Amino acid sequence: MRVVHVRVARADFAKSLGEMREWLDRHKTPLVRFETQMHRSTIMIKVQLDSDDLAEQFRKAFRGSYVD
Repeated sequence: MRVVHVRVARADFAKSLGEMREWLDRHKTPLVRFETQMHRSTIMIKVQLDSDDLAEQFRKAFRGSYVD
């Protein structure tokens, strides 16, 4: 299980979540866990995926990172 961290501008938050939901639906990904943390002008979205392979694909698609 991997957690991908994606930082987005506050102004792009809703659009980014919609794009992530579409990506997850297209890849038939089971329910995942989303968490958010607000920073000054950005929001950190943490997405937990059950598959390491899908997590890597998601990370690449949304220019995310892994933080352990």
